[in-house]
Amino acid sequence: MSKKKAKSVIFCIVILVALVWIAYPSFMINTETNLPHEMHAQLTGQDALSDTTAFDVGGTDLGIIVKHNAQYYYIFGDTFSGSNMAGNWRSNTIALSDDTDPSNGIMLNNWIITPGTSSAKELISSLKVDNVEMTCIPTTAISYDGNMYIYYMSIKHWSTVGGMWECNNASIAISTDDGQTFTKMSNISWAGDSNFILFSAVQNSQLTSDSDPLYLLSTPSGRFGACYLCRVNKSQILDQSAYEYYTGLSTAENPMWNQDQNQAVGILPSPVGEVSVMWNSYLQMWTAFYTDNVDFSIVVRTADDILGPWSEPYTIVDSTEYPSLYGSFVHPDLVENNGSTVYFIMSIFSEYNTFVMSVDVTSLLNNTTLTITGIQLKFIGVLVKHILHY
Repeated sequence: MSKKKAKSVIFCIVILVALVWIAYPSFMINTETNLPHEMHAQLTGQDALSDTTAFDVGGTDLGIIVKHNAQYYYIFGDTFSGSNMAGNWRSNTIALSDDTDPSNGIMLNNWIITPGTSSAKELISSLKVDNVEMTCIPTTAISYDGNMYIYYMSIKHWSTVGGMWECNNASIAISTDDGQTFTKMSNISWAGDSNFILFSAVQNSQLTSDSDPLYLLSTPSGRFGACYLCRVNKSQILDQSAYEYYTGLSTAENPMWNQDQNQAVGILPSPVGEVSVMWNSYLQMWTAFYTDNVDFSIVVRTADDILGPWSEPYTIVDSTEYPSLYGSFVHPDLVENNGSTVYFIMSIFSEYNTFVMSVDVTSLLNNTTLTITGIQLKFIGVLVKHILHY
């Protein structure tokens, strides 16, 4: 081989290596098992940053976050005074916090308690009778016009299959006294076999007008259904007839809404469990966190529009690291660097308690899936042929 040809081959190899190097981050993103994540502290239980057994809370789950009157309310599901789901059972409880730095865990400053005691109070009552009404579990919460609204599901029976349960219905309970008491709205009911059971309010830290509708994602009972979307004017939260359900795009690509929930179409494919959605200012995208009960993982998807299309799921953490994990509740205030790191509350069933987690979503910037373009591939092909020719 002549020196001229050798130089040509070396040049081609350098260019080829440079192109592969440019594309290398995309390979890392696409083949990476999990997004970078970290457990910071236990949120509830005896080993939590603030020992919650002082409030008769030895074990609980969920940890839905709503900001109400300048404080953060953490709303939990079935709560027990002891470990291993034993002791004083309440279907739901609420803790309060003003901690805005979750990097070292979250301090729960106080709980809504039963008057005259130090025991965390059940806010939304249930019959606790199997095959009638086992419990009432919160699914999301709204603070509006001085009131707090909790969407909840009335569970008829827990299945022996993890992630499956039978519901009577979904409804709303309202508090006009900062969460001290809640009143169930008997005039509001989504049927237990409908696609609107586990509601999740779409959260946006940016200032919005009261005239802007409230958007809610929802899934059927359990963790194996698809995810749907509805909306309602904030002033009509307690008027079920005012809810509109997303039914897809028209031929002109305009969103269509219908008051018939049976016409709703899924915006996220199954399996979706306990979805929590918010606007991420760092990514400038919507992010939907949820449990994938088939892969036994917590994942996140992104979208430019709440209607979609949504990205493929990115795995944050899975059961190989934390067996029996579920739940991933977020709030747009609990982030770092405008949202490059997002904190979320995760439950672990075997521990039956909640934990403060974080995930680094930097690699998702602009819905990042860097790939080699067709032109680059063609160029690489020509270079390879040229090298092989020599």
